[in-house]
Amino acid sequence: MDRHEQVDRRGRVLDAAVELIARDGFDGVRIADVARQAGVSTALVHYHFAHRAQLLTEALTHSLSRAEQRLARSAGEVGRAGADRRLADLIDFALPFTDDDVREARLWAELESRAAGSPELAEALARLNRRTEQPVADAVAAGLAEGIFHDCVPAEVATAAQALLAGLSVRLTAHDPGLDLAGVRELAGRQLSRLVGYAGVLPFRPLSAVLPESGTGTATATAPDAITATATATAPDAATSTSTSTDSVAERGESTGAGRAAVGRRRRAARRPAAGH
Repeated sequence: MDRHEQVDRRGRVLDAAVELIARDGFDGVRIADVARQAGVSTALVHYHFAHRAQLLTEALTHSLSRAEQRLARSAGEVGRAGADRRLADLIDFALPFTDDDVREARLWAELESRAAGSPELAEALARLNRRTEQPVADAVAAGLAEGIFHDCVPAEVATAAQALLAGLSVRLTAHDPGLDLAGVRELAGRQLSRLVGYAGVLPFRPLSAVLPESGTGTATATAPDAITATATATAPDAATSTSTSTDSVAERGESTGAGRAAVGRRRRAARRPAAGH
């Protein structure tokens, strides 16, 4: 087997692991299931991944890499230069727009729920958390260099941004009647603008341009974990939206630390027997 074929098969295994773990949970997936989904032998999966925990962490890394590529490609296609635009896009990156977002969030939840009992998984989780914070810190540092951000520490802003977006995502996916997707974007944008000393309004893309099947004004994801949203842009950089999700997607708040921890707590609570049993 040449190197190209090895890389291709490894990628297929990771794609299968992302799909199955997101759908069935880590405990519900066997190596044989992943091999069958990927169209390879069980021995080949064991060859690439020494144990199931490694498969989980590398599946999440694989999913995150794909998401980062989509973000970079999207920014390049629409000419999103400038630190303020980068920061706005990173806010969107943390919010639940697509089925891929939901799948990645479920992988985060699986990893975080196991990290407390495994030094190896805890290290992997910390590494991935740093990876998601770094682009925010880089954008803030660029804004300071450009002179449009002021009096802030990039690493501190990145940590605060992750905590803010996690909390807002939890409330959004819990169907808080006081929040919708557009409102969450605007609130996060205002708060981060204050943290970085930005004088204007962060230049978000129109919401209809970020949702799946953009251009129609209505985006509908069709997978079992679909998030359905309707967006109507009212100005070049402003949008209003109504966002609803199926009960099975109440976990999308897991996209960042606090939300993922909340999901882990809910899952553990659900597995505990009721008092008196």
